[in-house]
Amino acid sequence: MMGKRIDRWVLAALGTAGGYLFFLNAWGSIPLACLAAFAACLLARRALGLLPDRQRGSLARAREALPWLAGMDEAAAAARLEPLIRARWPGEAFRLAPVLKHPEASLSSGDVLNAWKANRDAARLVIAATCPCEPRARLFAGELRAPAVAVLDSRALMKLLRHSDVRPPEAPMPPLGTRLRRGLARVAAARVSPKDGLIALALLALYLLRGHPASLFASLALLAHIGVALIQRRMGRKLFEP
Repeated sequence: MMGKRIDRWVLAALGTAGGYLFFLNAWGSIPLACLAAFAACLLARRALGLLPDRQRGSLARAREALPWLAGMDEAAAAARLEPLIRARWPGEAFRLAPVLKHPEASLSSGDVLNAWKANRDAARLVIAATCPCEPRARLFAGELRAPAVAVLDSRALMKLLRHSDVRPPEAPMPPLGTRLRRGLARVAAARVSPKDGLIALALLALYLLRGHPASLFASLALLAHIGVALIQRRMGRKLFEP
């Protein structure tokens, strides 16, 4: 996991450096190139996060399987996960205990303790959680005996699901209006901070001073994002949206 984070940091640094060199060569201004490269990197990260799942490959398909599994009962989820785990670790004897929580939740030490207590008659126990495992919970699981406990959290399950045929059923394509509302909701879900407003105003000021269209485009994009986020925070007219 740390290796993937380092890869993302390196790619982000390379992208920002490339953008800086591009804007510096185009405009010849170091402060303007720094600001424009930072804004371009920020916008690129948010745009990539809004790509349709089909364009993000098997990792996104595995990610969308997690909430589907979390909505099942334990027996149904175990029937889909246990063959994947046994195929990955053949010859291992264990009992599987699914912990089905929302992928945005976390597996706590209390969850591990409850699963361990419910399976005291097993020799070895594998806890398969559809959410990330808290570091303290993983350490606690490693200390348990009779049964010994191994934890496979959402990160480990996604690696198994990526190369499997376990997929949620295909949902019908929602109407265009619904897709647009969901797209706006995803934009609004990204955290908005005062820093975003300051960057947008700084880019707008640079456009007014220098007249560069890229500054105007970046400023308007950030302001639009802030506006959508503020609108979405208001109470809607309907309790349940279609």
